[in-house]
Amino acid sequence: MTSTRFLLTGFVVALGTGPVVAQPRTAGFGDYSSLVPSVRPVAAAEPEVPPPAPPVRTPAGVTSLQQMQAPPGAGPAGWLDGEPAATQPAYPPGSYPSPYYVDGPGCCGPLGRDGRIGYELYSFTGLNFTIGNGLPDRLNAVGWTVGGGVRTLFFDATHTAAWTIDLGGSYTYNRGQGAQSPTNLFLRTPAADPSPNDGVTELQPQPDRLVLSGIRGIRRSSFNYAIGRDVWLLGNGSTGGQNGTNWRVGGWIGGRYGTSSVDVNPLTEVDGYARRQNVFHGIFTGVHTTFDIPVGAWIWTNGVRVEYGHDWTNLVPPIQGNIHNINIQFTTGIRY
Repeated sequence: MTSTRFLLTGFVVALGTGPVVAQPRTAGFGDYSSLVPSVRPVAAAEPEVPPPAPPVRTPAGVTSLQQMQAPPGAGPAGWLDGEPAATQPAYPPGSYPSPYYVDGPGCCGPLGRDGRIGYELYSFTGLNFTIGNGLPDRLNAVGWTVGGGVRTLFFDATHTAAWTIDLGGSYTYNRGQGAQSPTNLFLRTPAADPSPNDGVTELQPQPDRLVLSGIRGIRRSSFNYAIGRDVWLLGNGSTGGQNGTNWRVGGWIGGRYGTSSVDVNPLTEVDGYARRQNVFHGIFTGVHTTFDIPVGAWIWTNGVRVEYGHDWTNLVPPIQGNIHNINIQFTTGIRY
């Protein structure tokens, strides 16, 4: 009877402790904090499962300037946050297609608040008409002039007008009437040889002499500078954005500084020749009309300009040497 009680008590204890001993342990003895019950407790809420992430869409290739200016994230149909692409803002005023990458999209600008800055190389040649008393009376009515320079154009946002700064040079030749219109001119006398008897060893300067002379011609070479304004009446001045022929007009005002010389034949000498040279300065103003023809990444310019100027010289004293000029010139050049 006693044995039966002992066996029954041991069997009950084994049934209670056997499952506990069989459980896996990750920490110390008796630590079951990492175990998750297989049955949800009563009144507990289901765990929230996050929605799957949307697939990553590779953006399509850019094929136009408008696509380059579209806000990032716009879909293929141009929609962004429910807004159609047609209502998206265009590229900023003053922007323009790249003049160097003409086979694809590109954008240059805007530069600051206004448009781009252009650069123009030009040359000109044409007729020079002299007006005035004194020296102009002894010159043929028509001479010729040639020159060139570089012009910087500061465009506005629409590229239909630009302020210009012009730096260049010019050369003008006017043929004189020679012996047909003689006049008395002061010509320089060569310095006298030193006189050993007087103890002088250096050349002695001599005063100018007044000689009846004929003027063969005058030459003027100068550095020119000007500021002006150009306005496009047909098309605009955007490099890379022009189509067909574009037409502009403009004007300028400026000054010049250079050197001038006159060739003289003294009529009292056989085959006589004399030359006088001096610096001169002047002012001028002018207008032009020019056609712009786009040629790939640059523009070919051709036009006509008319200019009035006044030059102050002291070439042929005692007669007055100032010259009024009217220039009619043909121009050509390139602009970037």
